[in-house]
Amino acid sequence: MNDGGDEPSGPARTEGTFPRPLYPQGRGHFARTVVESPKPVWVRLDAIVIRDPGTPRHVNGAGLDMTGERPGLLTHWVPTYAGEWLGRVTYSIAYADGRPDLQLSDQLVPAYALRPRTAGPAGPRRSAG
Repeated sequence: MNDGGDEPSGPARTEGTFPRPLYPQGRGHFARTVVESPKPVWVRLDAIVIRDPGTPRHVNGAGLDMTGERPGLLTHWVPTYAGEWLGRVTYSIAYADGRPDLQLSDQLVPAYALRPRTAGPAGPRRSAG
């Protein structure tokens, strides 16, 4: 019984926690491992790293550039206990000094920091301002 608190009610929901098969298994068929293609998304870097108000800024010319958006590939969604959704995403982040990008694989990114993008070649996007 749920009294309106934060206790879960009903069975736990796990949809989206595994890549969805393109060819679900049927009786008498070989198990198929082909899964749905990853979805192209934009990862909003400034929504992942949020500065605490009043924290002094110390510029590091060799640091990661956590502004704007970067293209990524979303493989599936993972729910949290509290009901939020995290996307499992592969993407890269540029270094401010021009070194090769930091490649990140299968990172959990909050849903609010993701948005769909059309497939195709994509360069880094920066926020205005």
